[in-house]
Formats: sequence, structure tokens, C-alpha cells
Amino acid sequence: MSGKTYTDLESELESLRYELEQVKFERDKYKKLFDVSGDALSIINLNSGKFVECNDAAIEMHGIRSQHAFLQLTPADISPIHQPCGQSSEHLANHYIGKTQNEGAQLFQWTHSRPDGSTFPCLVSLTAVKFNGEDLILAIGRDISEIVQVQQKLDAAHSDIKRYKKAYQREKEKFEHFVNLAPVGIAINFMKDGSFDYVNQEFSNITGYSVEELNQMDYWQLTPKKYEQQEYKQLDDLKMKGRYGPYAKEYIHKSGNVFPVLLSGIKITDSDDEDFIWSVVQDTTQQKKVEAQMQRAKEEADSFAIRMQLANDSAEIGVWEWDLISNELIWDDWMFKLYGVSQGQFSGVYEAWENSVHPQDLEYARSKLEAAVKGEGVYEPEFRVVHPNGNIRTMKASAEVLKDESGKPVKVIGVNYDVTDKVAVIEKLAAAKLAAENSVKAKSDFLANMSHEIRTPMNAILGGLQLLQGADLNSDYRKTLANASFSAQSLLTIINDILDYSKIESNKLELENAPISFADIVESVKYDLDGLISKKGIDFNVAIDEEFDDRWLGDLVRVKQIILNLASNAVKFTDEGSVKISVMNGKYEHNPAVVLNIDDTGIGMSKEVQSSIFDRFSQADTSTTRKYGGTGLGMSITTSLVRLMGGEIKLKSEQAKGTNIRVVLPLEKTSQIPSSLPCKSLSPPDLKGRKVLIAEDNKINQMLVKVMLKETQAELVIVENGKLAIDACQKGEFDLVLMDIHMPEMDGIEAQTVINTQQPNLPIVALTANVMKSDVQRYLAQGFVSHVGKPIDMRALFGVLQHILNDK
Repeated sequence: MSGKTYTDLESELESLRYELEQVKFERDKYKKLFDVSGDALSIINLNSGKFVECNDAAIEMHGIRSQHAFLQLTPADISPIHQPCGQSSEHLANHYIGKTQNEGAQLFQWTHSRPDGSTFPCLVSLTAVKFNGEDLILAIGRDISEIVQVQQKLDAAHSDIKRYKKAYQREKEKFEHFVNLAPVGIAINFMKDGSFDYVNQEFSNITGYSVEELNQMDYWQLTPKKYEQQEYKQLDDLKMKGRYGPYAKEYIHKSGNVFPVLLSGIKITDSDDEDFIWSVVQDTTQQKKVEAQMQRAKEEADSFAIRMQLANDSAEIGVWEWDLISNELIWDDWMFKLYGVSQGQFSGVYEAWENSVHPQDLEYARSKLEAAVKGEGVYEPEFRVVHPNGNIRTMKASAEVLKDESGKPVKVIGVNYDVTDKVAVIEKLAAAKLAAENSVKAKSDFLANMSHEIRTPMNAILGGLQLLQGADLNSDYRKTLANASFSAQSLLTIINDILDYSKIESNKLELENAPISFADIVESVKYDLDGLISKKGIDFNVAIDEEFDDRWLGDLVRVKQIILNLASNAVKFTDEGSVKISVMNGKYEHNPAVVLNIDDTGIGMSKEVQSSIFDRFSQADTSTTRKYGGTGLGMSITTSLVRLMGGEIKLKSEQAKGTNIRVVLPLEKTSQIPSSLPCKSLSPPDLKGRKVLIAEDNKINQMLVKVMLKETQAELVIVENGKLAIDACQKGEFDLVLMDIHMPEMDGIEAQTVINTQQPNLPIVALTANVMKSDVQRYLAQGFVSHVGKPIDMRALFGVLQHILNDK
């Protein structure tokens, strides 16, 4: 016992108990602080890679249902695959953990994800801790979504301020440039003493003083003494009304000569309550000379005018004069009659004529008159005028421009006469023809553009849905995915139907005449409908007559469209039993023909429905529409295609007993080898060791193509435009290029031309939302080896890659 007494041992034991209680107190205190912290706290064991501790704030912030569930996770489970910077979350997380271990605590912004797929920004602090031989990381996180939103608003506000400042400076420069180029004098004077604050170059030219000299003067120094009383009168008007003029006076030129001027002005008060006079000044020296010349000319013309008036009265011709200097417009009596106004309603200025011209014709008539005044054309337009009572009449005009001794235009004299009755019929016919042509073109352009615009986002939707079909999903999610895929594909079918309907309606649908095989077409239709057939669990049979001659000339795409429309309808409306396609030889109006029968055991149709089923936008009834969907265009398009081929389509049906549709296509026979349909593949081709370049500017499409081709094991290189595609081909060797058409910097067509000029044997496939037949033919003629439309069908893409890289 080393000489210690029992009392000593009891005391030492009590001391140890106290120290143990203190340790427990400290441990519980820090544990309590850890648990109640408003920040999300968690501890990561670097040996296992999992969380070993977390507080309630961490569970709540990350949207995890319990602490137990949280401790089953790794940091990668609460982060998206990539951070906003583009780097892998896993790679970036390892980078920060490494820096924490080697350099000390780290503070950085991070994007986390929740189980519902949402993401949020977070401020993260990492601290390395070594405890009982284990390497731990203490992670502290704080959701900064609101801070980021506020910062984004601040950034937007700063951007707006810069933009407004730039716009203000630009407008200021434009204003100063305009004022200095103005063909009239502009001056700004202080109202208190008349001194000049600003003058433009034209004012300097008028007065003979330089701009610098004028800025040291006042307007009293330019004004003869005799105008003093008139000046005060103008100043009184300015104070009371805020404006003065037009005011005719004289200026004293720097040379000492006096010359006439015409002034108008307004009062302006700046932000310091300082009053200024803003004046517009015209030198009227030349105008006075012109007025004198015009007076003489007028006197000489009076006698001639009397004679002309007699002629005008008999022909109902109106005569007008427009003074280019004073802007005065003079009409004779017939002009008032032609325009339906009285002399009291006429202001006598040029604008009075403009106000009478039909708004739609004003710019044309005015531009013709301005061109004639400038000597750039003859003024002989036709335009409409609107009478005060609303009547619209058409005028034919003609005019001559009079010039002074120096060749400057001073007056326009012209005539008007009514040609309404003559042009009425022509205008109606022309308007009807133009309206029809514009309507067809506008609709065609609109639908073509909308097809491209809709297909681009549809590519992301259908592509993503195709990729998800391989995911491990429960039955509910898989059913939801199947419904979404079916709906998206239905939407794409509607888009295609609308385009076809538009082309058929405008007579712009052209049919090819190339060798085709009905056996191949029917097999392709069966392949396309395989998913729907399997889902419904019905039989799908194809019967080709043994004596059927399978070499014909026709449009492969449109023949398949007819069969696919009818077969897909049969499958869609058949829940039990079977669908059968029969192909055989036949005759139509004594010519060889192909006879197709599509039979089903589906819901059938009533007599009423059968009578309208081939009408555009028509369906069986509202209940059928709700259950099976569709636009009603499919059967109308099918009928139109059959008729375009010179054939016929007939229908027999009975409710609850099925339907038979018989199609007869009178086609020409041929000895040539039939065209093959684009091949598809259910499985990705093995492209290991192959290098594929993808030129695509859309980030979503880049991701989709990359994921679609992942299982091919090909080496993929992605660029964002045609220029970068050319650069990539010059720097490395590729086995194939997938080329988008519409890209910034350089489009796909130009890039393909350059690449194939340098590497003629490199296959380039057009990958685009432009899927109209004319577009596909243009791309193939351009030099693309194939075409894959958007939305991308993975099977079609795999088939093209298999055909180009593995079959050849």
C-alpha cells in the first residue's frame, strides 16, 4: 500500500471521481453544442469514406429522413455528379480533403443535392482531426441559397447600372452629334443676361463668329438696336408660355452686314433651377430672294392658270402647289372635292395633305415626293386618301418641281385625279392573290421553323426517356416512364402529321419514284411497333402472297408512312386478338398495283364514324379521343398520300368486331434492286478502339449523345461549333463525325465541306432537328454519309454507327 492510509486512498479515489465527472461534463457539453448547432455538422471517417456522426441541422439541411439513414451515406451521395464549374464532385471533394489534411482547415462554396433531386449552394468548412488512430474530417455546412440569390440580384443591379450609364453616354453622344450636324443654327443662352452657354457649328456659320467667340458673347451683341422692344416682348412670352416665335428679326454678322433670320425657342430649367433659352435659328436671306422670285412667277402664271382651270374642270383634275420654303400648301376647288374636305377644314400646310393620305400609303407617297424634290425620280404615284366621313378613294398624282436660279427646289406644282373605279377590281384580285400566297408561305415557314424549334427540346425529352429505360426502377416509376415515353412519341407524331398536312394542303408534297421492297417496308413497320405490340400482348402477323412480285417504283418513306399509320391505328384500337397485314398483287384501272389489307379484331366503328374517319381533324367520338388520343390527322394524311399515288382506300368495320382497311397503290414495276430502309439496332455496336467526334452546341444534347454512346466504348470528343470541329480533325484522327447543322461561329454544312476537303474518306453524319425530306436530301447531296434526326432514336443512331463503322 506504499504507506498510504485508507483515508488517503479514499481521498485519491474521490479526486479521480471528480476528474472523471469533469471529463464527462466537458464531453457532454461539446456533444450538446454539436447536436444543437444551427450549422450542419458532420464527421467523415476517411478510412471508411462514410459519415460517422451528424447533428439534426445536417439531417434537415440535406433532406435525409433520419440520423441512421444519414450515417449510411458518403459525401458523394449528397452531391450532384458535377459541380457548377464542370468538375466531378468526387474529384473536387478529394481535392479539398487533401488540402485540409496537408494545409489545414478549408473554407469554400459547394453545391449539395437532396434525395428529391434538388440542389442548393452551401458554404462548407473542413477541418482534419486525428482521433484514436483514425483520420476524421469535421465538416460544417451552411445553406447560403438566400445569400446567393441576393448576390445574383446585386450583380444584376450592377449590370443594369452599367448598361444604363453606357446607354446614357451613347444617347448623349448621339444628341451632340445630331445637334452639330443640324442644318439650322442652335443656341442655348442664359435667360438672366442673354450670354451664350452653347452654340452649334451652323450657328457659327450663320453669324460669322467662331464657337469660341460666341461663347464669350450674348445675343444682344448680335441684335440691332431697333429690335429691343420686340426682344422684350419675346422674353415675356417665354416667361409666361415657356416658348416664343416663330419670330422674324435681323442679326448683325461679324462683317457688320445685317441679314434676316427666323427664330423659335423654348425655356429650359436645369436641376439647379437655372433658366435657359434654347433657340433654333434659320438664315432666311435666300428664302426672301425666293419669295420675290415666286411672286414674279405667280403673277406670270395667273393668266395661264385661268386657261388651265377650264381644262381641269372638264376632266375633274385637282391642282395643288407646295411652297418648299414656307411649307404652304395651296389647293384649288377640285382638290377639296377630291379629298372630301371644305376650305374651313384645310390648314393650308403640307401636313394637311399627309393627314388625308391613307396611313398604309403615306410612306410610299411621301418617299416618292421627296425623291422627286431631290431630283431622284418622277412623281407619278397612286395612293389612297381617307375622307372625313370615312370613304376611301384612290388618287393618281403627277407633279413638277420648280427650282431657283441656283438649282435649289423651291416649289412643287402637281395634279390629282380620282382613279378609284379603275383600280378597285384590280386591287381586289391582287389582294386576294397576295393574301393566299402569303398565307401559304407564312404557314409553311412557320411550321418548318416550329418543327425545328420543337424538336430541339424534344430531343432532350425523348433522349432522356430512352436512357432512363435502362435504369433500375420500381414498377411504379417504370410505368410512369413508359407513359412519358409514349406521350412524348405521340407529340412527335402530331408534329410530323401537322407538317405533312400543311404540305399536302399547299400542294407542296412531292413523291419520289425509286425502287422499293414491300417486304422490307412491312418488316420495318413491325419493328417500329414491336414495343406497343408487346405491351398490349396481341398477335401481329404479316402475310405476303407467294406470287407477289416485290420490285416496284415508289416513294419508300411515304409508302411506309401509309402502312405505319394504318397498322399503328389497328394496334392502338385493338386490346385483344390480333392485327394482320396482307400484301398481294392486284390491278387498278387495268394497271399493275399493290394491294394491302390491314385487319384487326379491335373496337371497330359505327356507320356514322366510318363516314367521317378520313376527314381531317376527325375522330371516332369524344370517349375514343379521351382514351386513345390523337389529332385525327393521321387518316386524312394517309388518304391524301394514297390519292397522290393515284390509288384508293376502302374501309369495312363493325363495332366490337374489328376493322378491315384495303389500300390499292397503282405503282410501276421495275427490275432494279429496291432501296433499303435505314437500319436500326436494339443494342449498341462495339466501337472499342474507335474515335468519334461530336460537334454539338447544345449542352443537353452533348450530354445525351455522350450517355447514349457510353456503352459503345468509343472514345468521344465533343466540340461546340464547326470551327472547333475543323480544328479537332486537323489535330487528331477520327473514325466518324456526328455533326449538328445549326451552330454558332460556323455551321455544320460549312464545317463538313472543309473537313471532307481535307479528309475525303472521313464519314460525317448530319445530326439535326431539320428532318424534312428536302433537308435530308440536301445534306446527303452535300456529302454527309447519313442523317440522324432529332429527337434522336437510339436504335436509329446505333444502326447508323453499326452500318458505317462495323458493317463496312
